[in-house]
Amino acid sequence: MAMTTVQAHGGLREAELRELGLRPDEVIDFSASVTPLGASPKAVAALRQVDYSRYPDPDCTRLREAIAAHHGVTPAEVLPGNGATELIHLVVRLFVRRGQRPIVFMPTFGEFERACQTVNATPYPWHANPARGFRWNFANKAAVLRRVTPPLVYLCSPNNPTGVYPAERDVRSLAMALISGPLLLDESYISFVEEPWDSLPLMRTGRVLLLRSMTKNYGLAGLRLGYLLASPDVVNAVRRLQPEWSVSSAAQAAGVAALADHEHLERGREVVRAGKAVLRVGLTRLGIPFHEGAANFILIQVGNATAVRAALLRQGLAVRDCTSFGLPQYIRVGVRRPEECERLVQALARVLEERHA
Repeated sequence: MAMTTVQAHGGLREAELRELGLRPDEVIDFSASVTPLGASPKAVAALRQVDYSRYPDPDCTRLREAIAAHHGVTPAEVLPGNGATELIHLVVRLFVRRGQRPIVFMPTFGEFERACQTVNATPYPWHANPARGFRWNFANKAAVLRRVTPPLVYLCSPNNPTGVYPAERDVRSLAMALISGPLLLDESYISFVEEPWDSLPLMRTGRVLLLRSMTKNYGLAGLRLGYLLASPDVVNAVRRLQPEWSVSSAAQAAGVAALADHEHLERGREVVRAGKAVLRVGLTRLGIPFHEGAANFILIQVGNATAVRAALLRQGLAVRDCTSFGLPQYIRVGVRRPEECERLVQALARVLEERHA
């Protein structure tokens, strides 16, 4: 039986590629928004030094210290996890109970909603306005918070898949208006924002938990590594729910090394800037509607996203079908090297021309 092509995450699926007679190394993956440069060379070198016969440090001591130094916080305010996804599930388990209504700003990364389902809670959707570039209206926040009384609020900043980066004043006013639970601010793509505002002061109010990923900016998707920045009390409470040895020795070693590789991070940003420019010019030339946003991906309106994704994959180009986000007319394209982005633009032009012929 063929597997569905509508999936909840980016990345390649071996079974689907086999059905098409493709190998992973024959596909350019635009579906996962990871740095085009791949893993940090320092991280790769650190992996060669790992003793895989030993159990990981369950406290992630060196990694917590490195993250704390990177952000200017204390190790007690840091909790590494098996990717940001694990931490989303743990935070939901800590704050959300059966029948409650956490708020989620939509459309967005679907893992928060799935985490809520595991505790029999139904999120209250705070919808963006497509006519306003998928931005949210925060003006009625006080009334919504009073009516819903959410135990937890989830906001992705910049948002996946729209790339919308909420203004500091809007996020701060939302945090200050909370009356029944904290804000989980998912900053997994923050490293690609050109001029990010500092969210640490919000974390220090005790009203906001910050979520970061090392998958995207450091190219460590296969190792699964993210971290939470929060008050020591929250960190300790989430840690008690986390399985022992959740973060492998490999992930810990690579994370410490990657945090020290500032040059690799900046080179990745430069390549993303160049790739974005190619996509922007090409899509504009073709008259294809798109939303660029602040992150390292672009949301493109193509009509039938599932069909367009399938057609591109047959040409060895994987993009993200946004049907699972509730956006069946859109694909999300992770920005890669300029020459790869040019190839995608040309392929997309052919696919759309054939569909409209």
